[in-house]
Amino acid sequence: MKSTKPQPSRLLHMASLLFVAMMGASILTLLPLWVGALTDQGIFTGQQIGWLASADVIGIFLSSASAIFWVRKLPWQPMALLGLALFTVANLASLGVEKFAPLMAIRILAGLGCGSAYAIALAGLGDQRNPQLAFGLMVTAQVAFGTIGFFAVPRIMGEADISGFFHYLNGWLAITIALCFIAFPCSQKATDTNESVFATMLSGPALLVFATTVVYYCGVSAVWAYLERIGINLGLGSAEVGDLLGIGFAISGLGSLATPWLSGYVGRAATLTIAMTAQVITMAVLIGEYTLDAYLLYATTSIVFQFFWSFSLPLLMDQFNRVDDTGRFIVLCASAFKVGEIAGPPLAAALISEGNYSAVLWLGIGCMAITLLMALTTERRRAATVPVMATV
Repeated sequence: MKSTKPQPSRLLHMASLLFVAMMGASILTLLPLWVGALTDQGIFTGQQIGWLASADVIGIFLSSASAIFWVRKLPWQPMALLGLALFTVANLASLGVEKFAPLMAIRILAGLGCGSAYAIALAGLGDQRNPQLAFGLMVTAQVAFGTIGFFAVPRIMGEADISGFFHYLNGWLAITIALCFIAFPCSQKATDTNESVFATMLSGPALLVFATTVVYYCGVSAVWAYLERIGINLGLGSAEVGDLLGIGFAISGLGSLATPWLSGYVGRAATLTIAMTAQVITMAVLIGEYTLDAYLLYATTSIVFQFFWSFSLPLLMDQFNRVDDTGRFIVLCASAFKVGEIAGPPLAAALISEGNYSAVLWLGIGCMAITLLMALTTERRRAATVPVMATV
């Protein structure tokens, strides 16, 4: 009888996957600080800042979208190391660049490297025995990265200006590269399958799942990109806002771990409804006149928003696995994230009027409502085709 105790190699493989996935989302995780630093520089216009906020995710989208063709064919370790190395070099190349076009191009290159490694990590996590738990651990790792970042990066940038942002990223990338060099898993799914890649991507259920995540991340990234500015607009100091975002990130890690537990008790549809409704309420409270103490209002809404953002992700990501048995479609989860992230910040920037962020919050509310309808449609279709649902 085989032991169920995890072997050291399996633990190292999981750790390397989690670190790569953590860095794959690093730019979005720290997006409010990136946008805030660009704004404080006073070099770029509001629209340029919106596009720079999306530059990395353009590259991530391009590389992760292509991964559906190669992720089960090419060796994972060298591909991941190559992508992480490109990300690191692009961060170094970004130091001191103060012109829009060169910085935009460099950040797209950073995204190309980041996205290829991220796609491999998503495929590896999808290969785990309990994918929903694996994705929950991934979100928790991203939360830990952000928690440290929101406390550390503003202080680092105080000493090293905006270059401190890239130094922080590269410090974590050095650890990730070393870990991947020591141990990294191989694909657990067949490299050849009778099902066409295009048949997988273009099926009705797959398109719906992809679109659901795009809409969700459009709303999340639009609000998240300007959540730091919303706090400043309430009259809070930069350090206060950074600390509250860091506290919210720390608490949000519990959300991704709670998702498998709650969905097992009340069902996936009810869990999705709770998550989206809670996020809508937090955004609605910030619209209009404020009657609560500004610090208390911002602390409550930012923390709840982040908690249920993390809470939602394992369910949305697992829908990719549930509509495809070949293990290839999951890599497009990153592409769906990035399409939403590419659209969200520039759209939000266009909606801001004289420092008023209400339109950004309305955009977020609308996206959450549409996401819920689409995600529930997927769950209903799944329930209709699988009479007895397996527990996850």
